[in-house]
Amino acid sequence: MKKTKKLISVLLACVITAVSLTAIACAAGTSDDYVIKSPYEAMNSSEYKAYKGSLHTHSSVSDGNETFRNMIYGAYEQEYDILAFSEHGITGREWNKTPFIRPLYLYQYAAGNDKKCLTDEEYNAITQGSAALSSTGEVRGRGMLCVPGANELNGVTVSKSHVNGYFLPENAANMEWGFENGYDYALSLVEKYGGISHINHPSDFLDTGTDESVVSDPKNVKFFADFLLRYDSCLGIEAVNGFTSLSRYDRILWDNLLMECLPYGKTVYGFAGPDAHDIGRLNSCYMYFMMNELSLDALRECLETGAFFGATHTVCANTVIGPEQDLNAPAGVNQPLAKVNSITVKNHTITIDAENTSYINWIANSKVIARSDINGDGTVELNLDDCNTDGMLYVRAELYNENGLLFTQPLTIDRGEAPLEYKNEKTISQKLLFAIESSRIVVLIKKLVSLLVKKIGCGM
Repeated sequence: MKKTKKLISVLLACVITAVSLTAIACAAGTSDDYVIKSPYEAMNSSEYKAYKGSLHTHSSVSDGNETFRNMIYGAYEQEYDILAFSEHGITGREWNKTPFIRPLYLYQYAAGNDKKCLTDEEYNAITQGSAALSSTGEVRGRGMLCVPGANELNGVTVSKSHVNGYFLPENAANMEWGFENGYDYALSLVEKYGGISHINHPSDFLDTGTDESVVSDPKNVKFFADFLLRYDSCLGIEAVNGFTSLSRYDRILWDNLLMECLPYGKTVYGFAGPDAHDIGRLNSCYMYFMMNELSLDALRECLETGAFFGATHTVCANTVIGPEQDLNAPAGVNQPLAKVNSITVKNHTITIDAENTSYINWIANSKVIARSDINGDGTVELNLDDCNTDGMLYVRAELYNENGLLFTQPLTIDRGEAPLEYKNEKTISQKLLFAIESSRIVVLIKKLVSLLVKKIGCGM
């Protein structure tokens, strides 16, 4: 009997130990378990293709150096499939309608720049692809999508708080003066009318032309993160801009914002805007939208899901994610950038099939975690099981060649945790102080004082 009881005790102890070890093993496995979520899952279907587009374009309708008509034909010649005019404080219309005219830009007539729209015949030829290319005389055979309802909603502001809004009704946000010292005014306006938006060249607001550390200052990161977290319709920031000096370190800021916003369930997308004021700058940078058809509905879905790539011929050097030296390649149509044929995810492995690529930098949490050399066409893999994934929130890829950079949107790491709840409650005194600091007269005085200090400093 005693032997039987002893045997039972031993067996129970073994069972308890086995259960405990199993629980520990499961806990160890699940604590490091995750799913990689890709915005490009649908693009691997044969129905999807890449459409080249610009959503940040100007003409003589506002402060551009080229006429409205010439910019349209210039984009058509440069193989654009999608074009939006985001004029300053003026909501775009279809190209066969006379653009809204703002008194501030009447000087364009004196400069010889008219604001004539396309005729119905010209509009149909451009949008259907039957217009001939001036370079060859041949019919292009591929239409260019007109994107009305775009507006750079800074109005007339001293501070550089610029926001691009899209899919706005044409009677919305027209002739708005804007709001100083922040982005609330523009972002709330876009959300009110059911549009979507992104913040333009944030480095210009921060004035980071020479100081790389400014975009990593927690105060500045939280400043922009606050807008992104409070406005669902604000999709992200321009990671690159055609005016390089305006966005020198914005790729670093983008990574910092991803780390700040992803715990709250907000994926921040990186945009590429040529900010073109003339035809020559149109091809400085642009985006490729992965869509199953060329339509406004497909474009909006693409933007909201992040199924697009950013591309630029000019990349500024930095010490955080590279490159080590500035890259200033010619921005011509015949200087092709890298191309992504597919991005697939299996378990913890990301696979990219790329063309015309020298190498890929894999970036996670604002650090380069791996480099894949291709030197042409090829397929490369990143197995995150070979990396330290502790605290990793996302992975994104930057594809380089001698002509510039193509970058993906972030592939996020989902560990099944509930997102944090974002709260930003300000006291009455804080709101009052912000309102005072945001008044145009106060901002203007600060700007004049800053310029005076710089002038005195230079004089010394």
